[in-house]
Amino acid sequence: MIIRRIVICSRPVSACLQNARTFSNHKIAPRIAVVGSGPAGMFTCTSLLRKSPAHIDVFEYSPVPYGLVRYGVAPDHQEVKNCINGFDKLFVNHSDRIKLFCNVKVGQDVAFDELVSNYDAIVLAYGSYRQRKLQTPGDKSTNVVSGSDFVAWYNGVPNSKAPLLDNSEAVIIGNGNVALDCARIISLGVLGKLNETDVPLERLKLLENAAINRIKIVGRRGPLDVSFTIKELREQFRVEGWQSYIEAAAREELEPEKWPAGIERKHQRLFELLRKHVLGSGPTDDKQCEFLFRRVSKEIKADENGRVKELIVENTRTKQREAFPCGLLIYCLGYESMVLDGVPKNDKVTCILRKRVNMSCFEGTIAMSDYWRVSMPSACSTRVYATGWCAHGPQGVIVQTQQQSAAVAETISTDLEQIQLQEQKPGVADLLKSRSVRYISWEKWKQIDEAEKERGKLQGKVREKFTAFDQFVSDKSPVN
Repeated sequence: MIIRRIVICSRPVSACLQNARTFSNHKIAPRIAVVGSGPAGMFTCTSLLRKSPAHIDVFEYSPVPYGLVRYGVAPDHQEVKNCINGFDKLFVNHSDRIKLFCNVKVGQDVAFDELVSNYDAIVLAYGSYRQRKLQTPGDKSTNVVSGSDFVAWYNGVPNSKAPLLDNSEAVIIGNGNVALDCARIISLGVLGKLNETDVPLERLKLLENAAINRIKIVGRRGPLDVSFTIKELREQFRVEGWQSYIEAAAREELEPEKWPAGIERKHQRLFELLRKHVLGSGPTDDKQCEFLFRRVSKEIKADENGRVKELIVENTRTKQREAFPCGLLIYCLGYESMVLDGVPKNDKVTCILRKRVNMSCFEGTIAMSDYWRVSMPSACSTRVYATGWCAHGPQGVIVQTQQQSAAVAETISTDLEQIQLQEQKPGVADLLKSRSVRYISWEKWKQIDEAEKERGKLQGKVREKFTAFDQFVSDKSPVN
């Protein structure tokens, strides 16, 4: 999964004051709930705090904040996680206006309708974490795992199931950056090159002791259809100790005369990199990562214990079936949109045009009245918005998420400018306490953050993540 380096730019104080003046006629500051503390939610908070005097409550279902920045960014890309420093500053500099409620499940601990009743506006920014299914016969075999589950495991998500890494052969289905992340983490892990990262120690040891020395990255389409980005692809080719290469059969398709006319320079550079690494002769290194194309999964075969032992594919180039031995099968086929309980949902396929953006709305997605606003009943006075992957599907990189968040914040501030609030909405903090919901506040998160960094320092790592948080959600328990 790719997330770009972020620089959060500050604006002149005069500009911030000018935006705030639009709310000067309000005696009551609006109260806003933001569901999701990943990049989409936090960048929206950044813009809202500049544009309005709103009070913001941020809800996160995980025990700790920042979503994909913590649990999606590859551990060897620590510099990308620096945007967390900017998010932290929001809570420090605006402690009287923004609160954090981690370990709170909207739709379970608090209903969506209860948010509607207790806030002037709601921003849905909870992402899209449900992996598309492989749907190949035998896909329930042991050690057939989704890319999102594998990423969650090595990134320290609580209760993640450890894969079996005791077989020499691994197959990864998919031609996107999640597939590259999985391959690279395996490649670096078995070489012991992740020791200074934030991979939890017990998971790091499993990677270091893995028997994997053959990886196949399998795509159903051709080499000109990959979704890799050049940086991540180049990183795999540069892993020392592994020979990573493109199958020889892809050579003809990668010839420049076969490239689409008028392609962008970034795609030209990507295709040139693929061409450069087409295998000219047989592999020579002990550890190999091979990229194969035009293979469609047909069947997964398991051994007598129910564990995957072989992937059967159809080579659409030769029309022949091939068998790839594997003890670990990871499928990286993208993500599906999710709709929280109580949020309006599309019950049919439609296509609407708003703000000159063609937005397709599919059954099972959030019902949107335009690109930012959720379609709520006319009697509902609370404004509801959606941004990021939960609104528009799992697409784009973090820079686009930042741009979307700024736009939705502008929309919210403009909408609330037109409303004369009659009463201060209470939020749901008291409601959560009355239900004994064991949420983790900003203060508790900073205790966790400092404890992780201290534990990491003792081991020569950037941090040693906790994978269980019971001690932090109970006031009677120690912090370390």
